[in-house]
Amino acid sequence: MENFRGYFKKEKRVFLENVSYETVRPEDATVPTRRLGCRDTVVAQLLMPVGVKIIFNRRLNFEPEALFTLSVSFGTMLLFDPERRDEVAWKDVNLVNECTAAYPEVIAEMASRTTLLVSEITSAAGGIPLITQVPLKKDEKKSESEDN
Repeated sequence: MENFRGYFKKEKRVFLENVSYETVRPEDATVPTRRLGCRDTVVAQLLMPVGVKIIFNRRLNFEPEALFTLSVSFGTMLLFDPERRDEVAWKDVNLVNECTAAYPEVIAEMASRTTLLVSEITSAAGGIPLITQVPLKKDEKKSESEDN
C-alpha cells in the first residue's frame, strides 16, 4: 500500500500490554541440557473506527519444560486520520505487513522495551538476567479484525 503512514495521525504511544511470568516445576537434575526458546510475534488488530492496534509479544520457555515461562507484550495504537479513514477497505489490507514495513522504528521500540523488561524480570526472579534480541520471523505475524 502506498503511503500507509498518511492514513494515520503522527502521534503514537507505546504501552505495556501484558506480562505473564509462571514458575514451572523444579528443575530435574537428570536432564543434561535445556534449550531456551524465544519467539516473537506481531499482531495487528483493526479497531474501527478508531485505528489499528499493534502488539509485539516475546515468549520465553525452556525445552524440556523447566524454571519458568515468560510472556511480555507491548502495544501501540495507530489512530486514523478521520479525513482519510474511509478511503481504504481496511479489512482487505494485510495490516501486519503494512505496519511492520511503514513503522519499523515503532516495532523496534517495542522489541527494545521487551528486551529490557525480560532482563529485569529474569533478574528479579533470582536468576542471571536474560538479554534477548530475536529478529522477527515473517511466519510469526498475524492480523485480526474487530469491529467496535
